[in-house]
Amino acid sequence: MASKKEDAEVKRNPAFKRNLDLKIIKGLKLSEMPTGYNKKTGQLVFGPNPPVDKAGKPTGPMVPSYIIWDSHQSAPPGFGVRVAAKKTYILRRKVLGRSIMPTVGNVADFEAIDDARKKAASMALKMLETGKNPNVEARRVAASEFTLGMALERYRTHLTTRTQKRAKPETLKVHDRVVRRFTEWKWIDRKLSDFSTDEITQKFNENKALATANEQRFRWVIAAINWNIDREKFDAHAANRQPLLDKNLFEILVHDKMFRDQLQLDKEREEKSKRNPLGPTTTLGPFLEACWSKKNTNDNETGIHYAILMLLWGCRKSEHAQCVWGELLPETANDKPGQEPPTPTRRNTSHVWLDADPQYGPYVFFHNTKNGRNHRMPIAPMALELLKRRQVSAAEEAVRRGFGAKSRQFVFPAKNKLSKSGHYSDVKDLLDRIRDEVGLVKLNRHDLRRSFGTMMTSLEVPETIKRSFFNHTDPNVTATYTKAEWELLRSWMTRIEQAIISTAPNVYNSLKPLEWPPLPAPDPHVCMPAKPRTGRPRKDAAVASSEQG
Repeated sequence: MASKKEDAEVKRNPAFKRNLDLKIIKGLKLSEMPTGYNKKTGQLVFGPNPPVDKAGKPTGPMVPSYIIWDSHQSAPPGFGVRVAAKKTYILRRKVLGRSIMPTVGNVADFEAIDDARKKAASMALKMLETGKNPNVEARRVAASEFTLGMALERYRTHLTTRTQKRAKPETLKVHDRVVRRFTEWKWIDRKLSDFSTDEITQKFNENKALATANEQRFRWVIAAINWNIDREKFDAHAANRQPLLDKNLFEILVHDKMFRDQLQLDKEREEKSKRNPLGPTTTLGPFLEACWSKKNTNDNETGIHYAILMLLWGCRKSEHAQCVWGELLPETANDKPGQEPPTPTRRNTSHVWLDADPQYGPYVFFHNTKNGRNHRMPIAPMALELLKRRQVSAAEEAVRRGFGAKSRQFVFPAKNKLSKSGHYSDVKDLLDRIRDEVGLVKLNRHDLRRSFGTMMTSLEVPETIKRSFFNHTDPNVTATYTKAEWELLRSWMTRIEQAIISTAPNVYNSLKPLEWPPLPAPDPHVCMPAKPRTGRPRKDAAVASSEQG
């Protein structure tokens, strides 16, 4: 099949001979093509491409390329230059009755034409020895050398450069964890062709103890290899050749149904209490009361405000952490198209807006969320009061800690002025301490989002409102609403907020608007004494002790 194509190409593209050198090759262009030889001088004669008649009108379409074979005595037989959109050296030989015409290389890649002639001579020997096109063989060798690490790296590059829904930092962290694990197993540098289905299933079974992490890493590898296979199909089709990567042996895990299905996952989560939303009538109130007490100890206020707002908005941990104060942002910027990074504005930055916006009133805006869309939600009265207090506290923190402008803009500034992001981001340790205060068995950050969902279910919130608040993938969910739609969202958000905070009367009475009646409240929660610090004494304490001695 290849030989027919190559023969046809030689017949279709006009071909002539002459003694070639770099000066001649550089003067060749596709707009002028050889039309024959001068009878007196024997030199090539060039004419317009496409050819024209006596009246100067084209007689046909433009010839896409032409070949001039090199007649220099040091050139191997069949060596020449093809002139098309680019100029390339080629070599044509007939081996075992088949015409083979591989590319020697781009003209621009060789400093001298003699270098191309030498490479062509070497390729000719290989063609005679093997009877095969050396370029095709090189591609086959490259495919056989394709490693698991190469597949994962190419997939990562795709995730970070694609136009639609580029991977977020959290996704790339998962990728990097997968790479580290397969590196530990010494699989990352292994060729894909060297794996067997038996060892893949064996390794999968060996790591079943950590089922979720184990399934995640193997699913990630399957996705990466499948992407590379699909990409190779396109590349092969464009080059009119067979794909060189067409098998994904890791798919054996899917074929043998070794991954848990959704029913199994739901059952296991229920049995192991993996999902731990705070119960509206049980643990939600004590959790909020403990939080409210904890904010006054050990500089915990930023973390407590972070956790409570995550609960009141039902947002993901990566969404509200990077919020800035909206009044510090211009509405638009005069950036040039394609400018990176764009100037932060209220249209491209996560922020909270506490003033009475004419269209939305107070709102929170999450930019470029997990599903790739922007997400806007109303801020209900008690969250608004909490944010106003947060604004005062954040300003005081900035002065006390000597923060630069980078941290001052954030609703939740980082505790350390050397923080790379400039904002608070991890409430895990604080939640662990509150969990111990309340006596909960388990509690993580995503449980706060689940608790928001549990409260919506108990209030029988309509599904369309649920999807809007949860920002689930849905073509009908947007960041832009009509006035009626927005008022409906604000009404439901206020009801949900009241239902959540009323479980903790002390918190409710502290944040409620003045015109709302207070709730009967128990004595405020008293936090347990802080555990003594372990390890070496703090540096300042050690210095003070030595001075006293």
